[in-house]
Amino acid sequence: MYKPSQVLVDGIRNMFPLELCPWDDYFPRMAQTDFFLRRHKKRASKAFFIRQAPFGGSFAIMGGITAFLRVLADFRFDEPPHSSRPSYVLLAMKDMGYKSDFLDYLKNELKQIKVTVNSIQDGMIFFPNEPAVIIEGDLISVRLAEGILTKCVNYPTLSMTKWRRVVDAANPGKTYEFSRRRAQNDLVTSLYAHLAGINISSNSEIRRGFDIPVSGSMGHEWIQSFGDEFEAFDKWLEINPDRPILLVDTISTLKSGVPNAIKAFKKHWDSIKEAGGIPGIRNDSGDLAYITIEERIMLDKVGLEEVLVFQTNDLDEYSIQAIREQIFTQASKAGLEPFSVLQRIVWACGTNPGTCSDQPSIGGVAKLTSIDNDRGEHKAVIKIAHDNPIKTSIPGSNRSAHIYTETGELLCCLIYHKSENPEEIDAAYHPDNKKKSIILSHHENLVFDKRQIPLYCGDAFFADQTIDSVRKRVEYEMKKLHWTHKRFESPHIVKVSVSEKVFDLRESLIMQNKLIED
Repeated sequence: MYKPSQVLVDGIRNMFPLELCPWDDYFPRMAQTDFFLRRHKKRASKAFFIRQAPFGGSFAIMGGITAFLRVLADFRFDEPPHSSRPSYVLLAMKDMGYKSDFLDYLKNELKQIKVTVNSIQDGMIFFPNEPAVIIEGDLISVRLAEGILTKCVNYPTLSMTKWRRVVDAANPGKTYEFSRRRAQNDLVTSLYAHLAGINISSNSEIRRGFDIPVSGSMGHEWIQSFGDEFEAFDKWLEINPDRPILLVDTISTLKSGVPNAIKAFKKHWDSIKEAGGIPGIRNDSGDLAYITIEERIMLDKVGLEEVLVFQTNDLDEYSIQAIREQIFTQASKAGLEPFSVLQRIVWACGTNPGTCSDQPSIGGVAKLTSIDNDRGEHKAVIKIAHDNPIKTSIPGSNRSAHIYTETGELLCCLIYHKSENPEEIDAAYHPDNKKKSIILSHHENLVFDKRQIPLYCGDAFFADQTIDSVRKRVEYEMKKLHWTHKRFESPHIVKVSVSEKVFDLRESLIMQNKLIED
């Protein structure tokens, strides 16, 4: 099926078939054991969070929530008439050694994973230890849902965060993604690159399900196959005036490539404009800062100001930033306006951001935060890691709010219990040290941005997210961050704090070495 869609969940359904067993085996093993111990209907909650921001940054951008909700909505253990797929999941589980009584319960009583999800949305920023996604429901469903959640959001969040760094580094230039050749999962990478703000993809297959601009031009082999650079450019523009991007570094960029490109553009300019083409030259090697300035002088001198410069060659946010800084510093010395030069650059990135080469995993986890005790009372749960304190969790079914001063400064991220009203909380405390605090009541006109919203209940969920709405959300969220939080080197870290109620509960459980509150 070829059905490009702006509706995110429709594209996901078209592009990514449901997995038969969408979890690690230990989740249903625990669920089966709960069933035979008659504890599977206990109410429980889990929270998904990261312990450290990726790429040495201060934040992450959520990706994959819509994909997660889609699995919850579509995956079933019984056999609805519209699908033949679920009839095989129980056969597969039986083959793996699951017991008949448990499988009968899944098919006849549970039927589907029954949870509610309160979460931030795709494209929203979150910080280390912030409970970005909260799952609540019966214990058996919560266990199974975690196995789906972590798969659905970990890599998309990592990829989306990485590509947004590329977008920010490239500003005011445009961006292009061509990571299909080397990405571990090219369709996921191309989707979340675009949601992060990348303008165009080279991945033709992504267009099967998503309304994402796709474009491609020539490789070096096109020019090599002719043996004459101008002839290769001439014939390309003759056939492709709507795709007028010429690769100029096959022989010598400045001595041969650019002069031949200028000659070819001059010959075919009218047909390029008539076809609506956006002309450009592409660099794939060399000193890109120096070459770009020299190319811009040559192009502008002959009236080809509209020709863009496409940069490739293993780029990422770090190399883009370095090249931009050099251009900004040196362009004016060559008689060029630096911002104008940067505006007319398209940064085309593949391998490094496509594989998240500097950090290939994000380490997001979902931890049990509350459960019914044997008396049916709902109690907070903690993981205590004396040997590695960073892994000690924050107990309770909590929520978070980003708190801003009246001037728009992000004061802190506050984690509070869901029974609390954050606007009535007087102070925010460091999770490990109550002496480190922010007295909220000392500030006037604070703005509380409550983060989690109900996204799923039963089989009903918000399915109206569009590709454009997510892209706009990313832009909005990024604008709220101070530039010091977004820089790549030594960013300022946002204070992630807890309410007094959450702090006291956590401290009490740690001091008493208890995993469940009394």
